[in-house]
Formats: sequence, C-alpha cells, structure tokens
Amino acid sequence: MSAVKKRKEKFQKELEFSRREFLGGAGILAASAALVNLKGMRGEARAANEITAQLPERYGSAHINYVPATEKNLGTTRIVGPIKQRRQAEDGFFRAVSGEFGEQSARNYFFHFVNKHPLSHALFKTLGHMAADNVVGGEPAPEKLPIPDPERMSRHIKELGFFLRADDVGIGVMQHHASYSERFLAHPTPEGKIDISTPVEDNSHHKYVIAVLIDQDLRTMLGSTGYDGISASQSFRSYATSGFIAVIMADYIRMLGYNARAHHAENYNMILAPNLIAAGMGEHSRACDCVMHPRLGYRTKAAVVSTDLPLVPDTPIDFGGMEFCRRCKKCAEECPSKALSFETEQSEYNGYMCWPGDMAKCTLFRINNPQGVSCGRCMKVCPWNNKEDSFIHSGGLQLAGRVPGADGLLKDVDDMLGYGTEQIEEFKWWLDWPEMYK
Repeated sequence: MSAVKKRKEKFQKELEFSRREFLGGAGILAASAALVNLKGMRGEARAANEITAQLPERYGSAHINYVPATEKNLGTTRIVGPIKQRRQAEDGFFRAVSGEFGEQSARNYFFHFVNKHPLSHALFKTLGHMAADNVVGGEPAPEKLPIPDPERMSRHIKELGFFLRADDVGIGVMQHHASYSERFLAHPTPEGKIDISTPVEDNSHHKYVIAVLIDQDLRTMLGSTGYDGISASQSFRSYATSGFIAVIMADYIRMLGYNARAHHAENYNMILAPNLIAAGMGEHSRACDCVMHPRLGYRTKAAVVSTDLPLVPDTPIDFGGMEFCRRCKKCAEECPSKALSFETEQSEYNGYMCWPGDMAKCTLFRINNPQGVSCGRCMKVCPWNNKEDSFIHSGGLQLAGRVPGADGLLKDVDDMLGYGTEQIEEFKWWLDWPEMYK
C-alpha cells in the first residue's frame, strides 16, 4: 500500500468520532436508497466538461446539469443588463491600500498583514517571485508546432493541469467584460503609499481561459477556527500553487507558438469569477464573488491562463449550489465581520444578479484581524465543503442539490452535529504566535 493511500485511510479513520455515529443504521439505508435513485436521475447529456481522461470524481457525487451561456445568463448567474469593465482599484484590498479605509489599514496591509505569521510571509514572498509581466506573459514562439485537434488538445491541457497537481482544471470561453480596464500598482512608504493605475494589455485576441483550482485543504480547515494564524497561509499556499501551474502552462503554450498569459493573485488582468463559471468550475455563492465548486465548495483558490490556443470549451454547470445558498445563510450567520448578506433574493450589481456583500467590513477584518491572519470563516462553516469525503455525505449533497427542501435539512443536520464550527485539535499541525497578530 502506498504511503499516500495509508495517510488517506488514517485521515478517514480519524474523522470517525462519536457524535457522527448516528449516521449508521436506518439513516444510512435511507440516504443510500435516495442516493441510488438520484444517481439514476443523472442525464446522458455529455458536455466538453466530460471530454477528458480526468478522474471520474471531478465533480464528486453532485448531480450536474449543463447550462449553455446566453446573453441572459452565465450558468445559473442571471444577466440583467450591460456589464461594465471595472478598475482593479475598486476591489477591497486595493481600496484599503489607497487609504479609503483609513491610514492605519493601509499601513497594516503593507507592513503587517502578511508578516503576522512566518509561513504566510514566506508563501506571499514566493508568490511575488512569479508576479513579473515577463513571467506571466511574453511573445509566443515564431513558428507554431503541430498540435492535435481542439478536442484532443483540450484533454491534453487538462491532463497537464492534473500532472502539475491541480485539484480541478476547466476550459471556458473568455469573458472579456471581466477584464480590468486598469490595473492597480502600489509601492509602500512609511507615510502611506504611491499608487499607479495603468491600462491592462490587450488580450481581446484570447478566445479561451484555462482555469486551475487548488483545494485549501480540508484537514487544515477542520483544525482551524477559520480566522486564526493559518488562514492567510491556506490562501497563499493555494494562490502560489495555482499561480505556479498557470505560469508553467502559459509558457508551455507560448512555446507551442500560441499566445498565452497567466493570471494569478499577484498579477491579475481580470476578475476570475465569471471565467471560472464559464469553465464549468461552479456557481456564484452567497459569499460575494466566491465560486462554489460541486466537490470542493469554495474551499479553493484559482488562477487562469488566457490563450488563443484552439480548444473546446466546457459548459457552465448547475448542481443546485446557488439554490442551496439561497436558503442556507450559514456563512452570513458565522461571518465575524458581518459582511455577508442575509437576503433570500439576489439583487442587481453591474448588470448581473448576486448577493451583495459589504466589501469594506470584510477587508477591514482580514487586514486588522487581532485573532489571526486574514479570514476564511465562511468557507470553513459552509455545509457544502466542511466535511470529510464519505458515502453518506455525498448522498447528503446529492439530496441538497436535487430534492426541494433537502438543502434546509442538510443545514439543520450540519448545525446539530457542529460541522463547520468545530476545531479538531489533533489536526492543528501549525504553530501560532498570537503576540504577532496585534
């Protein structure tokens, strides 16, 4: 037996603690029967999402419907008006850097935020090494190498992503409205900052995006409060890994003679959420622009590669995630900054429908958090992604996504068992220095 398999089996055994034993007996039989029935409901439709040799559990047990994009929808996200390009300076952290949230928050971002824990500092520094424009982009080779047809090439690119250790890879039609109109660059000084907004390079000739997802690690999440010392490190580890994959993938495509540009956390030219949805990576969630994946929830970070390489795009998906968010509201209940909406219905923002969030409250808590480094509490408590991988929980997600009213039951059971709000001490592998947080 391989060491990896042994560790996985040990992890699964460790997660079998007594308060979950009620899931035996009749409960398992009932859920099993429901799961079998739901498995039979899965349609025979085959989208480009499945034209790949990737692992069959790509989407887990979720029931997937494919939703072709139109002028009125991107997957399950409704489009109700023109979507305007945004300046990167309008995003939360950049608003803090500019001083909009006060001088103290601007200084904390530059001089304290990532330095509050040695691991987050090391990961952020490593990510920064991949930020240069000549690393994420460049000119393609002057002569194109012969490549397979678009379908085979798409399969090849996805397999390359998995080879580089991505947790999921998808291909989408590039959402050009999601490209920033201007990038925001900032250089710190003890007195404040010097900021420069600069136009982004023209990627309008890039037809597709290749999306790369990295799991932020369930075991670590179970050992954490969601906003303690490891929180920023979870983010930066996944950002650095997805950036590493995207940079390599983009350079590889350029060596084939095609244009490609990596977009990762330290050098984005676009808002990722619409492109992730276009690539079949999930649905918009209640947690603002976080995209919920059917297997990983939104316990992920992402990077993308935009390119003109001939590919076959995936289709946006519907697995019941947005409808689940409509009723659940657990992330809003548990949010330490009270930044997330309790509204049942979505509202219009820049031409599309979503749940509003208070970006200022979220950003300020993450920068100034006196109990840790940043925050990921919403992803810890989400019933869709806070559990171990097991048959019974897979059945629960199937029910939540397919049976009216079952999503509320899943949330109630989640609360009753303490899922998402527990902190399992034996899973806490990292070291803390609380004196560094304040």
